[in-house]
Amino acid sequence: MRIYRFRVLIDHESEAFRDIEIGSEQTFLDLHTIIKESFAFIGQEMASFYVSDESWDKGPEIPLADLGFAEEGDVPALMDQVYISDHIRSTNQRFIYAYDFLHMWMFMVELIHAGDPEAGATYPRMVMSMGIAPDEHSKEDDLTAGILPDDPYAIGDEEHAYDEEEGDEWGDSEEGEDHNEFGHGNIDDLGEEFR
Repeated sequence: MRIYRFRVLIDHESEAFRDIEIGSEQTFLDLHTIIKESFAFIGQEMASFYVSDESWDKGPEIPLADLGFAEEGDVPALMDQVYISDHIRSTNQRFIYAYDFLHMWMFMVELIHAGDPEAGATYPRMVMSMGIAPDEHSKEDDLTAGILPDDPYAIGDEEHAYDEEEGDEWGDSEEGEDHNEFGHGNIDDLGEEFR
C-alpha cells in the first residue's frame, strides 16, 4: 500500500490548511471523514469530491450519497466505493471537495507526496495543521443577512394604529355608548324585523 499526503486548503480568508496522509487502498469516504475531523466540522451534511486538474477545473464527481439527480445509466460511484488509488493519475493530482451544499464550503485537495507507510502508524491521519479553521456554522449569518430584523419578536418599538387617550380611529365614542366589547351595537338597536 502506498501512502499519499494531501494538502487540504479551505477556500476561506483564514487560508487554513491541513496535511493529511491516507492509504492508496482507503476510500474517498475515509478522506471525507478525516478532512471534516481535521477542520473540526461535525455536521452530517452532503458532500462530494470532484476529480480536478492543474487548473482546478471540476471533473468526474464522487458523491457521498446518491441524490437521484444523475441520468439513468450515469450514476457515479459513491465515496465508500471508490479507492484513492482509482483517481491518482499524476504526481500533482488534485481534487475539489465540496461540503454542505447550502453553505458551500469548498476545499482544494492537492497531492504533495507519495511514499511507504510508517511502521505502527494508523491511516488516515492529519500530520500538519496551519491556521485556524473557520467555524462550520459561521456562514449561517451570511444567509440570513438583510432578510430578518435583528429580533423579530422584539416588543415595545412597534407603531400603534391609534393612541388610547385620543380615542379609537373609528370615532371618539366611549365604551358602552352603543358598543359592546367587540365594537358592535346592542341587540336592542336592531329593527323589529330582527327580533
